[in-house]
Amino acid sequence: MAEVPVPPANLKALRHHIQAIEGFTRTTEAVLSLGPVEIDQALPWGGLPLFCLHHVVGSGEAFGRSGFSPPATAFVATLVARLKERFKERGTVVWCLPRYQAADNLYGPALAMLGLDEKDLILAKTKNETEALWTMEEALGCADVSAVVGALAAPLNLTAERRLQLAAERGRTTGFLLQPSAAVTTSTAAVTRWRVGSLPSAAPAWAGLGRPRWSLTLDRCRQGNTRSWIVEWCDETRNLRLATPLRHRSVDPVAVGGTVISLRFVA
Repeated sequence: MAEVPVPPANLKALRHHIQAIEGFTRTTEAVLSLGPVEIDQALPWGGLPLFCLHHVVGSGEAFGRSGFSPPATAFVATLVARLKERFKERGTVVWCLPRYQAADNLYGPALAMLGLDEKDLILAKTKNETEALWTMEEALGCADVSAVVGALAAPLNLTAERRLQLAAERGRTTGFLLQPSAAVTTSTAAVTRWRVGSLPSAAPAWAGLGRPRWSLTLDRCRQGNTRSWIVEWCDETRNLRLATPLRHRSVDPVAVGGTVISLRFVA
């Protein structure tokens, strides 16, 4: 049987119908650029969709002082900082963090380097994860908040995630659920799930430390496919960018005037 092509208009109408069934009713124009065009184009909306819940998972076993993966925490901070700049009239960010240990905290100078000032951040330390979920849901429904982050170590059921998703839609606020890999379940109510891991920095052209480099994987995405990238943080532009492939290898030797030379590109 010959396949009959489906008109693009019909496909668009079908996607909107599926979104309505799933409760994902916000307009696709409300998106945030992640920086690199290649990453934005990999998402069905042309960027990170706003006013919904996103899941960010730290890969590997390296945990920071707060008990969570530093690369995943930094990735969330970069996105939250961009949201704060976009919605200046509602620039408050709520970061929910159950007190797992006495030293549990976020490092302010590092957040400032990523564009997130402490004066715009409300750090909500709760007694347990049940209170943290309640705080997240209330903050997502607040009109003065641009983004809500919840750092939770225990797995969540679909009902809890669904409540956060509905609260984000209702309050037109973007939520981020930050968890270690051990807490991740197969199913999720979040619109996207990202996995972030650390990688060695490229050697800088000057003495000092290279730019932070992460492995970024789009693990799950409604209407999208899994993709992976190597990204690095640029302090000058306060933005993510794709790492140049040539930084990982030398150029093949070439002959110049009868002499064979080899070139190496560095950051």
